[in-house]
Amino acid sequence: MAERRAVDVVGALGESEIFGALYEDELKALARLGTAVSCPAGRILFEKGDSGDSLMIVLKGRVKISSLSAEGREVVLNFIDPGQVLGEIALLDGKPRTAGATTLEPTELFVLKRQAVLGFLEEQPLVAIRLIGVLCQKLRRTTQMLEDKLLLNMAPRVARGLLRLAAEHGRRTAEGVLIDMKLSQSDLGAYVGLSRENVNRQLSAWRDGGIVDLRGGRVMIRAPKDLEALAGMLVGDF
Repeated sequence: MAERRAVDVVGALGESEIFGALYEDELKALARLGTAVSCPAGRILFEKGDSGDSLMIVLKGRVKISSLSAEGREVVLNFIDPGQVLGEIALLDGKPRTAGATTLEPTELFVLKRQAVLGFLEEQPLVAIRLIGVLCQKLRRTTQMLEDKLLLNMAPRVARGLLRLAAEHGRRTAEGVLIDMKLSQSDLGAYVGLSRENVNRQLSAWRDGGIVDLRGGRVMIRAPKDLEALAGMLVGDF
């Protein structure tokens, strides 16, 4: 691995949700165990049910995590940005993938194979304990998303979805908080569990009310506090 790429991988590992708890020497040791690959937009990285033999870290680009409902409708579970990890659950328990992953744009990934990671954790048991805490946080967030889809009406469901995206992908500007990712209304609908038409109707109403603005596939939240009130939750600073 080239020296520059090795530095990028260590930095991405250190900024990632799951490996951010590791110390620098641990990150460097882990970085030596994987390989970097490049993928075009629209590449299926894995599908639900595939063998969970690797973990991936996004170095550049963006990946969509999704699944299909019993009716065959796509449900978007998450969007993975640079520095974030995908495939960690299947890698750690060795069971089939619980969802699929597709690149949304040209993407560079760092791939760690299951056996390499498990060998590393066997030699570093304290690291394994730290990772368990991070995985529990991710599980809590997924549980909250499921509850939102089951229990909330359209407006609070879309509001909470936008606030989650803003917290994870938002960039504060003079006009508000920009969700800095190009997102179709179909993908947003799949993320919050609504049809594209319902999402369009809700966003249009909020745009007319000055709460959000739509800019080339990106959502600008102009009134975050109003959106929090509609969501019935407090997210805090982005």
